Amino acid sequence: MTRAVLAPALLIAACAAFGGETPPNVLFLTADTLRADALGCYGAAPSPSPNLDTLAAQSLLFTDCVCDTPLTGPSFSAMLTSAPPRANGATHNGLRVSGGLTTAPELFKAAGYHTWCVQSTWTLKARLSGLDRGFDRYDEAFHKKRWGVVKAERPADEVTDAALRMLGETPKDRPFFAWVHYIDPHAPYVFHAGFNPSGANVWRMPPREGVRARYRSEVAFMDRHIGRLLEALPENTVVLFVADHGESLYEHGYLGHGRHVYHDNLRVPLMIRAPGTAPGRTDRPAQGIDIGPTLLGLAGIPRAEGMTGLDLLRDPDPEGRVRVVETYGGAVPKLPGFKLLIASG
Repeated sequence: MTRAVLAPALLIAACAAFGGETPPNVLFLTADTLRADALGCYGAAPSPSPNLDTLAAQSLLFTDCVCDTPLTGPSFSAMLTSAPPRANGATHNGLRVSGGLTTAPELFKAAGYHTWCVQSTWTLKARLSGLDRGFDRYDEAFHKKRWGVVKAERPADEVTDAALRMLGETPKDRPFFAWVHYIDPHAPYVFHAGFNPSGANVWRMPPREGVRARYRSEVAFMDRHIGRLLEALPENTVVLFVADHGESLYEHGYLGHGRHVYHDNLRVPLMIRAPGTAPGRTDRPAQGIDIGPTLLGLAGIPRAEGMTGLDLLRDPDPEGRVRVVETYGGAVPKLPGFKLLIASG
């Protein structure tokens, strides 16, 4: 069957799953380096995240979700293939996900969805990660330098501006699947004027407390612009929000992520807002590889053969399920043309 025939057939099947109505738009909303306890809905006080707290109040919030590995590219590769890094080939930033695995966006596209993505970090560039597969549009235009070296990211206000443009250009005759990723909580942490949840003088704090305050400022800045996107969504849009990994803020004498599997690096926020899903909290253990099947389930699309995760809204927990996490550490800087790939648009 050709893709031209397959897409309408799958879209009809998805419509049937929703009682003949048009399947919902699906927003895969993600944040980089966001530990769960950095949000008010997970206990941060004062809360830096009123918009995400509001989303949480409308969602099923998972209190126990861990990533598969505390690195951006490998973590999202695991989510979108529902295969762990050791199986999907993307064990480091800079390694592409295996072409032999089907990604969730490819299945959305095959089902007739219009698919688009707005990225904000070099680790998810198409040529480095391979995660553009299945997207009709993959916006990875960066201009901001990280560490003053290469054009590696863009801030939350620009991410939301780009997402709103994409949203306005989405065809009206079919549903969309969108992935919008925010990089802001990633180091180096920037203090944003007007975004200071604690109200303390950041510049007079002890160094470690100052680092934590700047991190919270980044979260607050990101939350403001996520709020703009959430307000603009069409009514028939379901939202799954998750982070790629957490961050150690001097716990265990460690700052950062990637090389350790401390809980601060692994535990991430996860919330799902969808019709028929009662708002509340669940202690059900969840993992990154569950994200792909859950996204597909929200649209009534069957998962690909070989996807190993669970649909968290429909599948029961297998008896004796064990969550395995991995770490490999860092990027692959010796890849030929690596710096050029990061710097190029």
